[in-house]
Amino acid sequence: MSDSISDWASSEGPLGVYIREQVKNTLEAYRAQPNLVEEHANTEDDLAYGGYADRQLLELIQNSADALAIKEGGGRIRVRLTQDYLYCADEGIPIDEDGITALMFARMSPKRGTSQIGRFGLGFKAVLSITDRPEFFSRAGSFYFDAVDADNRIRSIVPEAQNFPVLRLPQAIDPNEAFQNDPILKRMAVWATNIVRLPLKSGAYDKLSEQITSFPPEFLLFVEHVKQLMFDTEKSDLVLSICREGEQYLLREGDDTKKWKLFECTHKLSDEARADGRSVDDTDRVKITWAVPLDRIRDPGRFWAYYPTMTKSLVAGILNAPWKTNEDRQNLLKGAYNEEMIGAVVALISDSLSLLS
Repeated sequence: MSDSISDWASSEGPLGVYIREQVKNTLEAYRAQPNLVEEHANTEDDLAYGGYADRQLLELIQNSADALAIKEGGGRIRVRLTQDYLYCADEGIPIDEDGITALMFARMSPKRGTSQIGRFGLGFKAVLSITDRPEFFSRAGSFYFDAVDADNRIRSIVPEAQNFPVLRLPQAIDPNEAFQNDPILKRMAVWATNIVRLPLKSGAYDKLSEQITSFPPEFLLFVEHVKQLMFDTEKSDLVLSICREGEQYLLREGDDTKKWKLFECTHKLSDEARADGRSVDDTDRVKITWAVPLDRIRDPGRFWAYYPTMTKSLVAGILNAPWKTNEDRQNLLKGAYNEEMIGAVVALISDSLSLLS
């Protein structure tokens, strides 16, 4: 991607046209079926204040990692937190019509059977607990959502509604004015392809600061396309990076370096396990990774689905796979799919133990 801000699309580009068409269709649907307003509003509230309530940073970084997953050579992600804004920028592929649809709706993600992490298209809704105006800048097209504007536009059609969704009515914008009024955004626009900017609600800064402090650096072990992850706050900067030296992976968190070994296999699902899998998965082959910390090989570990779940493991390290979990990916579910996957994990560990001696 060229280091320039001259090639960012205006609001009159193809994505701007697409956005206006989608908004028109949505408003017509609300006019024809007013109950959709409350259903959509309740879905957003459940996600923003339910299981995703403390996962805004995780979900934004996941989206950036997914944008990098299908870009040759990968790239970097940079997160910047100020008292007024949270920024998350990446060098991935620009957003397209499918990406906008996934942000507008629930369970419409196009990411099926790929190396991308996200599947449900739900996580972005979590930002509504920290902002009333999510903004998405991309070289292909930029847009924002606004709670007050959505309220007014929907109320004019369904005046009896008590609650209104925010993320169903994006508005295309020309990014240049925003670049000129925000030096941080402008500097990011020189190198980035996509930038999410969130004007923060009261209290959001402290919440996000805590999420940055507790972010698991081991995330980089499973997303080789993310070459570097940077966090900038008003108090400190932190750079996470990973590199391979022979059979070991060096995970760097600032000045601290940890050594890991990764053991991987691809498991072919049986018909029974596939039938018990998630409806969004359309492949019968799944990648399983056992990540072992060479300095903590005797400590119990945890199951991950690219981020830590609440399910612990007696085996050291991290057992990472596309486990079947509850909707917010916090806990593994019982069933034929996970049982078969655990059997595959046992075989992977058994085959790998001699390499740790």
